[in-house]
Amino acid sequence: MKRFRVSVSLLSVVVFLVMAMSLSALAAEAPGIIEVTALAETLEEGQKVTAVVIEYSEPIACEAIASGSFSVAGRSITRVYVNDSGEKGDVKTRGRFVVIELAVDPTPGNSVGNTLLYANGRNERLPIHLSIVQRVNIQTIAGNTILPSGFTNTAERNLEVDGRFQALSYTNPETGTVLNYRLFVPEGDLDEPLPLVVFLHGAGERGDNNISQLVANRSALEWATPEAQAENPCFVLAPQCPSDTAWTANTGTAEEPVYETSYALKNVKAVIDQLIEQYNIDTARIYGTGLSMGSRGTYIMSLENPDLYAAQLNLCSADVYPDSQVAGIVDKPIWAIVAADDADRPENKRHLMNQLERLGATVCRQIHDRGWNGFLRGAEAEAQAEEQITEAEWAGANVLYTEYIAGTVVPSAHWSWMAAYANSAVRQWLFSHVSDTPYQPK
Repeated sequence: MKRFRVSVSLLSVVVFLVMAMSLSALAAEAPGIIEVTALAETLEEGQKVTAVVIEYSEPIACEAIASGSFSVAGRSITRVYVNDSGEKGDVKTRGRFVVIELAVDPTPGNSVGNTLLYANGRNERLPIHLSIVQRVNIQTIAGNTILPSGFTNTAERNLEVDGRFQALSYTNPETGTVLNYRLFVPEGDLDEPLPLVVFLHGAGERGDNNISQLVANRSALEWATPEAQAENPCFVLAPQCPSDTAWTANTGTAEEPVYETSYALKNVKAVIDQLIEQYNIDTARIYGTGLSMGSRGTYIMSLENPDLYAAQLNLCSADVYPDSQVAGIVDKPIWAIVAADDADRPENKRHLMNQLERLGATVCRQIHDRGWNGFLRGAEAEAQAEEQITEAEWAGANVLYTEYIAGTVVPSAHWSWMAAYANSAVRQWLFSHVSDTPYQPK
C-alpha cells in the first residue's frame, strides 16, 4: 500500500508539471502587446505628441479595428490603421502595428500634447506618459483574441530627429568647457563638397539635454527635410548653448554695451573648424542663421569672423554694434526678418539696417504698407519672398530687411521664425550666395 501511495503521489506531481508546462506554453503563445511608442512631432510652435504606435505579437487586419477601439486620456483620436512599419501615415490592410493618430488643435498657443514646458525662461523637454486603453476584443488574423486592457507607452520617438541628427559634444581642450550639438549629415555621395548651415537657437532652448534646440520649433529641421535636401543638400549644425551663458557676452556696461562671442560661441567656431577637417564641406558656402538670442549670436560671430559666412539669415533680434565692427560686413549678403510689432528691442534691428546703409551697404526694405503677411505659408509666402529678392537684385542690394505686418505673427509677435524658416524661397536665397574668399580655419 505504501508503494501504491508513493506511485500515486509521483503521478500527481508529473500531471501537475505537465499541466503547468502546457499552461505556460499557451500563455507564451497568447497574442499581446510587445511595445507602445509615443510619436512626438516638431510643429511650428514646438513638439507635440501626434500619434501612438502599438506593436502586437500577431498581425491584425484593418477590419478588426476602428477609432472607437481605443482611447487615449485627454486626447481625441482622428485615425486608426495598421501596418508592418510602425510609421505614421503608412496605411495598410494588415500588420502587427496599430497606429493611433491624435488630434492637434491648430489654435495658436494651444498646449494640448506639448512635450515642452516653458518655465524660468527655458523650454524643458518632459518625459511622455500616455494613458491608453484598448477598449474591445481584437481578433488577430490567426484567429486569436487580444483582450481589452489599459497601458502606458513604453518608448518614445522624436520624428525628424532620432536617426537623423547625430547627438555629439565638444570639449574645449584649453578651458574644459563643453558644447553639446546636433549634426545632420547629408545622405548619399559626399565626394562633392557641400554647404554647412549653422543654426543658433534662442534663449529658451539653453541647457544640456541636446534636444530642445531641435524640438522647440522647426527652425533647424527645415534645412534637413527630404524636400529641402533634395533641392539643397547640406550639413546642418545645431549647437545647444549651456544654461549659464548666452551666445554673446557683454564686456561693457548696460549703458555702453560691448558685445563679443561668449565661450559657448567660441566653442561653436571650434566645432565648425573641426567639421571642416572631418567632412567634405564647401568653405565658400558656410551659412549662418539664428533666431532671437541666436540671431544676435549670428551677428556677433559674423562681425568677429567676417570671412566665415557666405551669407546670413537673421530672425527677430539684434544688438547695437560700433561702426568699426559693422564695417566688416557691409558687403555681406544679409537678410533680416522681424514682425513689425515685435517688442524685443525693435529699434536695434532698424538701427542696424540704417547703420549698414550709412557704411556702404545697399538695403532693400519691405516694411509698413509693403510688409509681409505672416499668416501665409507655401506658394503665397514664397511669392512674397521672391518679389523682394527680385527687387533687391534690380537695386543691387546685398542687404534685405523685412517686417511682417503687425498682428500676423501669432501667438507671439516675436516668433517670426515660424513663417520665415518655413519659406523655401528665403532658404533658397541663402544658398544662392557663394563667397569669393572661402573661409580658412585658423
